[in-house]
Amino acid sequence: MLATKNIVIELISIIICGTAIGMLMALTANGFVHVVLLATEYRTSLSLFNFSFRGSAYSLSSIASLLLAATIISLIRKWLDIRNWEGIADSIYVAHRENPQIDTRKGLGSTLASLVVISGGGSVGQYGPLVHFGSTIGLFIKNSFKLRMNPDIFIGCGVAAAISAGFNAPLAGIIFAHEAILRHFSLRAIAPISVASFSASAFGAYFFGNAPVLFDLTQRVPPLNEILPILILLGPIFAIITVSFMYALRTANRFAARHERYKIFLPFIAALICGSVGVFLPEILGLGIGPINDLIAGNISFTKVSMLLAAKISMTALCIGFGLFGGIFSPALFIGVATGSLAAGFFATIGYTDLSQVIIISGMAAVAAAVIGAPITSVLIVVELTGSYEYGVAAMVAVIISSLVTYRLFGLSFFDRQLLDRGIDMRQGRESIALSQRLVTSCVETAYVRLDTNTSGIDAYKKMKDAGSVESYVVNEAGEYMGKLDIFGAISASNNNIMGFLLTDSITLQEDDSLQTAMSKTIDFVGESIPILSSDKKCLKAVVSEGSIFQAVIDVQDTVSKIGRA
Repeated sequence: MLATKNIVIELISIIICGTAIGMLMALTANGFVHVVLLATEYRTSLSLFNFSFRGSAYSLSSIASLLLAATIISLIRKWLDIRNWEGIADSIYVAHRENPQIDTRKGLGSTLASLVVISGGGSVGQYGPLVHFGSTIGLFIKNSFKLRMNPDIFIGCGVAAAISAGFNAPLAGIIFAHEAILRHFSLRAIAPISVASFSASAFGAYFFGNAPVLFDLTQRVPPLNEILPILILLGPIFAIITVSFMYALRTANRFAARHERYKIFLPFIAALICGSVGVFLPEILGLGIGPINDLIAGNISFTKVSMLLAAKISMTALCIGFGLFGGIFSPALFIGVATGSLAAGFFATIGYTDLSQVIIISGMAAVAAAVIGAPITSVLIVVELTGSYEYGVAAMVAVIISSLVTYRLFGLSFFDRQLLDRGIDMRQGRESIALSQRLVTSCVETAYVRLDTNTSGIDAYKKMKDAGSVESYVVNEAGEYMGKLDIFGAISASNNNIMGFLLTDSITLQEDDSLQTAMSKTIDFVGESIPILSSDKKCLKAVVSEGSIFQAVIDVQDTVSKIGRA
């Protein structure tokens, strides 16, 4: 009876939490896009900034709107006291932490900042900020209502709902949450995440009347054996473009980091440059949904597509690196479509005119998959947005090859590289991250013999004998750690002062060392106990045994194992 009651309670919790998160993300994601579309319509309709040049009409509205956006996000940063914006990389890291916590203020501020930038025409995307906002909402609900499910499940619910609402692709949302964020599958996680993802899609359709966003595809996919060689050939090319894009992003970030003292001015520089480029190539500004459909339909010339590709890569890197915050998923889709369009144009010149849209869609999926590190998600997005299984299978070929080459040249994803630049290696897995976060001071302390600097060897020997210990620690009157003395040193000192008989090669830990660091330092340790010193290595804070370190590591492993089975 009790088991049945628990099952019922768990099912009700899954349905309520998943539905609540799905509804919140449906409202947020669709509201976000509607605000951006209204702002874009207003920005492009302003006649005040229009001018003519060599018989063509242009508008300076992109410069004015981006400078305004830079001003607003600078005020947001100051108002909310946000040093750095947060995105998908932060969601990944938080999901793998032992005690996941997200600063709600930063989550809301980052989402608001990206809304302002995209509305102003910034060459950035909306999905990254929305995914992180989903993580923020998920953890907020978990913490507010003290619910029993693991925190990473709530993060997965928010992430899945964000992707589902943004793309109207609930299956892709479920897989993305597991593939890119949580990086493990379990039945207890899939159930609430699925509820959240399908709820987000359903509520989006109910409140906003959304139908699935289908590309207008007029070409049929030829037999796979006919297109397979072409997609295999194009896979590495898509990877090279992807790597170039991600290196451009890192270069801009590193430049900004080296010029930290000018940080307040960098968003305005990016706004001025991106806005100026947008005067002549307005297709790179904002969400880019219209230009993507024009590229798929073949309505843009080969020369202009080349210009758009170069401009999108450089301007997205500039905007994000210089502080005009936003996502990189939408730009990756644009870059993939533009690259595929160029490849399709080349093959059309040699007689393959009926493959253009297949190549373009494959390029879109291949670049996006390699950037976000989620190949299965990208294929599902193709299937759900095109309504075609054949397009999904064709795209999978390019996705697999592009992702493999990109992994060898750059890494699993841009987000993993961001974390690696911070010293967080996601390749080590959840256990390694947990060990790196648990401080050695969490180990059970061991009783120890404490000696002062005036102690003789005979007195030291007596104290160690009475305590049943073969090691002791010497501390001066100021509380500073002087060294370790073993029983053999005490015997050797005899009536002499012990200071000349201290061990010179004893291992020490610091209070800010992690368990991972402790394990590394003590790999060759032989002895009874290990001292933990203050971070400045002056004061003795505690003493631990090797066994207590092992026990703390085992506790972490058990915790991680339970999460994996949850």
